[in-house]
Amino acid sequence: MLYCHPSEKSITNTIKQGYIDGLEEINISYTITDLYGSNFNSDITEEEYLRENNNIPCPLAEDVLLEQERINNADVLTFIFLLFWMDAPSKLVGYFARVFTKGFKYDYDDGKSASMKTMVHRNFLISAGSSYDDLEKDGKINALETIFIKDKLAGKTKDVSMYFFEKTTYLKEGIDR
Repeated sequence: MLYCHPSEKSITNTIKQGYIDGLEEINISYTITDLYGSNFNSDITEEEYLRENNNIPCPLAEDVLLEQERINNADVLTFIFLLFWMDAPSKLVGYFARVFTKGFKYDYDDGKSASMKTMVHRNFLISAGSSYDDLEKDGKINALETIFIKDKLAGKTKDVSMYFFEKTTYLKEGIDR
């Protein structure tokens, strides 16, 4: 499970806790990466950029290797995050840039196969300030499906579900303070 929200006092955190409670209720084990809680470094370095774009060798950082191992040890991967300016938070965008590398998500230019396994299932639990109808009407649901399912997870999952929790910025009274 990958969680990305800067505040523990959020509806997104409540969604995460509900998901965890559900897993525990039916005795499903899980690991969680909290990108803010772990202070994940989402900034791609120049060396990482050159490795990805110019095939200049650069060893992967320990935090990247750990995340790649967690992904390959999972059967289901769930992303829990808020929509921020109609995208994932910058920490999650940086996570994809640093962790979904050549040799892991993508084949090397010389044809060597990527090591990321194909998942049985992936979930996206996304909190949004807008209503689902507004997001759909504006084409944003299709855009998010293209970004996350057809691009970031292309070829690496058998089944994907996206769940949107709408108007979450208006549900502040439901947050434990």
